[in-house]
Amino acid sequence: MHTEVAATELSVPAAAPRWVDSLYLGVVIYATVCAVAMLAHIGGESAAHLIGLLSDAPANLGAIVIAAAVARRARTRPLRRAWVALTAALGINLVGTFISVYDWFKGIDPFPGVSDVFFIAFAPSMIFATVLLIRAAAIRIPWTQLCLDATIFVVGFGTFFWFLVIHPSTAHSQVDELKQTLSQAYAVLDCLELLSLGVLLLAGAEGRRVALLLMAGFAIMFMADILWSLAKLGGYYVPGDLQDVFYLLCYVPWAAAGRQQMRTNARPTWAHSYNSDALTRTLPYAAMLTAFLVLVYFSRGDIGGTTGLMTIIVFSLTLLMMVRQSLVLRGDALIREKRAARMVEDRFASLIANASDVIMIVEPDGVLRFISPASERTLGFKPDAAVGKNLLELWGGVDRDRLQALLTELAASSGGQVGPVELAIERGTTRHVLESVGSNLTADPAVSGLALNFRDISERKALEEQLRQQAFHDPLTLLANRTLFKDRVQHALTLTQRSRGTVAVLFLDLDNFKTINDSLGHDAGDRLLQSVAQRIVKNTRPSDTVARLGGDEFAILLERVANPAEAEAVAASLIDTLGQPFVLNAVEVRVAASIGVAFSSATTGAEALLGNADIAMYHAKAAGKNRHALFEPQMQDVLHERLRLEADIGRALDQEEFFLEYQPIVDLGTGSLLGVEALVRWRHPEAGVLMPNRFIPVAEECGQIVRLSRWVLLEACRALRAWRTCVAGGTGLRVSVNISGRHLQHGELLQDVARALEKSGLEPQNLVIELTESTIMYNTDATLKHLEQLKALGVRLAIDDFGTGYSSLSYLHRFPIDILKIDRSFVSRLTNSENGPELARAVITLGDTLGLDTVAEGIELEPQVAALLDLGCVAGQGFLFSTPGSLEALSDSSFVRRRAELWTEQSADETLSASGRFNALKVNRA
Repeated sequence: MHTEVAATELSVPAAAPRWVDSLYLGVVIYATVCAVAMLAHIGGESAAHLIGLLSDAPANLGAIVIAAAVARRARTRPLRRAWVALTAALGINLVGTFISVYDWFKGIDPFPGVSDVFFIAFAPSMIFATVLLIRAAAIRIPWTQLCLDATIFVVGFGTFFWFLVIHPSTAHSQVDELKQTLSQAYAVLDCLELLSLGVLLLAGAEGRRVALLLMAGFAIMFMADILWSLAKLGGYYVPGDLQDVFYLLCYVPWAAAGRQQMRTNARPTWAHSYNSDALTRTLPYAAMLTAFLVLVYFSRGDIGGTTGLMTIIVFSLTLLMMVRQSLVLRGDALIREKRAARMVEDRFASLIANASDVIMIVEPDGVLRFISPASERTLGFKPDAAVGKNLLELWGGVDRDRLQALLTELAASSGGQVGPVELAIERGTTRHVLESVGSNLTADPAVSGLALNFRDISERKALEEQLRQQAFHDPLTLLANRTLFKDRVQHALTLTQRSRGTVAVLFLDLDNFKTINDSLGHDAGDRLLQSVAQRIVKNTRPSDTVARLGGDEFAILLERVANPAEAEAVAASLIDTLGQPFVLNAVEVRVAASIGVAFSSATTGAEALLGNADIAMYHAKAAGKNRHALFEPQMQDVLHERLRLEADIGRALDQEEFFLEYQPIVDLGTGSLLGVEALVRWRHPEAGVLMPNRFIPVAEECGQIVRLSRWVLLEACRALRAWRTCVAGGTGLRVSVNISGRHLQHGELLQDVARALEKSGLEPQNLVIELTESTIMYNTDATLKHLEQLKALGVRLAIDDFGTGYSSLSYLHRFPIDILKIDRSFVSRLTNSENGPELARAVITLGDTLGLDTVAEGIELEPQVAALLDLGCVAGQGFLFSTPGSLEALSDSSFVRRRAELWTEQSADETLSASGRFNALKVNRA
C-alpha cells in the first residue's frame, strides 16, 4: 500500500521572525559553553556535575519554542500537525529531564525510574512526528517494504551494539534483566528513529537539510544513550560526563532543523518515492553486512575449523550475492531507462504524426529534410513527395517572398524563436492563412537545420473578421454602428480642419416605431428597420456614412458639404422617402421620421457634433414629428427643460398636479351648448401652468401617456356627470376626450373607458373618444378591431384634426366613426384663402356622404360661422365662443342659457345626434 499526502494551503505569515534566529544562536552558544565547561571540568568536578544536571532543560526548552513557532507558521495542515507532534515529543523529554534532576537532588538515582517512562515515550513520539513529516512531504511509501527494512535495520545494527558494545560491558557485572532490557529498548528505539529519519532524507533540497539535522540530533542522542546505558549498567554514572555533553549537544541540530524549516517559508518542498534514493536501497544491506561482521568476529578463533570456514564461505557468498544483486538492479535500471527513452521517442513521434500543426526541418536554402504528415491536410502536398524539394518552389500564393524573408532571418539568427509570421498559401480555389514560427537549430546535432512550425489559422482569421464586423457594424442592418460612426466623424472632422470644409451629421429617429414593433411583432419590426436602412442608403451618396445607433435611431455623416441647404435637401428627401408605405406581413404600414441636422465648426468635436444633432432631432419631434430641424444653440435649453419635465411627470401624477379645462362645443345655428372638450393642463410648481404641447410629447416619449390618459378619462367623466345637473337637458351633454395612439394600441383603452364609465356613472353615448387621423390609419386591421370594441361599449368616436393626415376613403367607410372634426387650418382658410371654402366643403360633404356629424375647430371670427353654416356644418368650437375654463364658469355662459330656452319636454324624448344636437333644434334652425 502506498501513501501520498497532498498539502492544503493555510493562510499564515510567510517570513520567519528574527527572534527565531536569535533564539537559535542563543541555544548554540549556551550548549557550546556548557559542553566546554563539562569537558574541561571548569570550576571542578562538582561544577561539571551541576552543569550536567541542569544544562539540558534550557536547551530543550529553546528547541521546543522554535518547534512551536514552526508549527504556528506552517503553510500546510499536515506539516503543522507534524511539528506540533515534534514539539510535544520534546516536551515529553523535558518532563523526563525535570524528574531526573529532581531525583538527583533528592539523592536518588533509580534505574529504571519515573523519568525513564518519559524518556522511553520520547522516542515513539519522535517516530510519530517523523511519520507525520513523511506524510507532509508527500513521499510515496510502500509500508510493507518499509517494515521489512526497519526489521533488518534494527536487527542488524542492534546485533552489533548488543554483542560488541552493551553485552561486553555487562558480562562480568550483576545486572538484572529489566535494566538490560531497558538499555536495549533505548538502542532499538534510537535505531527506529534513525531509520524513519532516513526515509525523510528522500525529501528535496530544502527538506533534506531538515531531515539531516533531525537525524544528526538523534545520532548524537543515540551515542549518548549508548554511553549512558554503559555507565548505568556498569554502575559508574555521574552527571557531567561525556554522555551529558552528547545529550546537551543533540538539541543544537534539532533547533537548527526548526530554524531551517522556518527559512523555507514553512512549506514542504518534497515529493519523492521511497525507492528513488540510493540510501534507502543500501541501508538494509549495510545492516545485514554489519550482522555478518559480528558473526565473523565471533568466529575468528576457529578460522581453520569447519564452522569458521563455513562462516567465511557464507559471508563471501553473501557479499557476492549483494554485488550480483546490485549489478542486476543497475542493469534493470539501464533497461528501464532505455525503455523510458524509447517510449519518450515513440510518444514524440506519435505527437508529431498526429499533430494538427505542420512541423518541418529545412536547410537554410529552403530544401526540405523532414515534414510532418499534417502537411498534406494543411499545405496540400504529401510528406514523402515533398522531402528533398525546395519549400519556396512548393509554396503557392503571393506570400512566397515573405517566406523567403522568414528563412533568411532564421538562418541569420543565432538562436531563439523567430515569429510568429502570418503567411497565405493558395490551394486550388481556396486560400489558407498560416501562422509560422521557427528556430535556428543548425547547431543542434539532433536537428542540424531550421525548425519551422505552421498552424492553420484560417478559421481564427475568419472569426476575427466576423468579430471585427460585429464590433463596428450593426448585425441587423449591416450599417456602421455607433463606435464606427463616431470614429468616422472624428476622422472627417480632422480632414475638415485641414481643408477648412464643413461636415454635417443627421440624426434620424422613426416616429411611432414602438407602436409598430409591439403590434406587428419584433420580426416585422426588424424587417421594417432593414427596409428603412436600405432607403436611407439609396438616398445618400456612396461617400456618406450611414449608421444605426440602436433601436430606431439612425445617423448619416455628410462630408464636404458645400452649404446648409445641401444637408437640408438630404433630410427633406429622407422624410419624403420614408413617408412612403412599407408592406410588412401583407400589411401596409406607414412611418415618419424626425431628423436633426448639425454642422461642424472650427471648435466642434465629435462628441459635441453628435450631441448637437441629437438635440436637433428631439426638437423636431417636439415640434410635431415628421420634419427636420437645424441645430441652434438655444435648443439645448429646450432639451434640458424636456429632460426636467420627463423627470417631473411621474411626480406630478402622484401629487395630482394635472387638472382639466373645458371648451364648449356649440350649435352654430342656435348658439346652444352641445357638449365640452376636456383639455389637460399641468400646474407645475416651478414653471407655472403648462399647456399640452409642452408636456404631451414628453409623456409619450417617457411612457407616461397611458397613465395620464387614464386619469383624464376618469376625471372628465366624473366632472361632467357631477356638473350637468345644473344644465337643462344635461343628460344629453357630451364630453370629448383626446386619446393618444399609444393608449389605443397598447394601453388597454377598452378596459380604461369601461372603468371610467362605471366609476363616474356617465352614459356611454355621452363620451366621445377623439383620435387623430394618423392614429386610426396606422395598422388599420388592429385599429378597426379596437374601434369596434369601443363602439360596442356605446361610446362615440371622432376623428380629430381631420384633413391633416392621410386617410383612405375605404377605411373611413369601414371604421365606426361618428364625428369628423374639421382641422382649424381649414377653418382659417374660409376667410383668408380663395379656395378655403372649397376645401372645407369637401370635408363637410365627405362627412354627409358617410353619415357623420361634422364639428369645426378653431373658430375665431363671425364670418367663419356664417361660412360654415352655408357649407352645412352646424357645430363648432373655438375662441370666438369661449376659451377653455372650468365647468363652473361655463354655467353662467350664454350657451347654457340658450340650451335652457330651447329645451322642451318633447326634446327629452327625441334622439340626439352624435354631436349632441336635438332634432327639435334642427327644425328650429330650418
